[in-house]
Amino acid sequence: MKHPSLVVCLIATVASIGRVGSTASETDVVPAKLKAAKHSLLQSIQQAQKESGPAISAKFEVEDGKLLLSVYTAKAGIEKDAEHNTLMELNGEATKPKWEPKTEVFADKAHLARSAEQLTLLQLTTLSLEDATKRAIALKKGTVYSVIPTVKDGKTVFDVAIATPDGKPLHVTVDETTK
Repeated sequence: MKHPSLVVCLIATVASIGRVGSTASETDVVPAKLKAAKHSLLQSIQQAQKESGPAISAKFEVEDGKLLLSVYTAKAGIEKDAEHNTLMELNGEATKPKWEPKTEVFADKAHLARSAEQLTLLQLTTLSLEDATKRAIALKKGTVYSVIPTVKDGKTVFDVAIATPDGKPLHVTVDETTK
């Protein structure tokens, strides 16, 4: 195959189309629970990166009624492709005084595909997940609860979910031109 990276980008684009934004249940449930969080998404991204390599996506999620913080990372760095990397999730309770995430190295097809797509998208932009999160924080008042790289108009952008001060979900797009 002459252009494997082009194929990966096309697959990433197709996969992203069906997944832009959060599910209805996340959109409804997460913003309402954020007041109980003891950590910000940015703090968790920074902690995860110290321990497990660059962050490639991050979000708050609710599982079994618990508010969790989930950060996907690429242990070997952004420069290494998915085949030569260790893609993993750090996931822990957001309401505890200290975020102590459990680590899962991805072995299943769905997580590997999603994290490989996110890694590839970060390889195509100069923005890190941390930078995109900081830009979103500067852009809108509220609490950032999800930062996921995706494709828009053939370029890597970040779909950022923010809970407004009155608890309503808001989605913004952050890219290299966002100030």
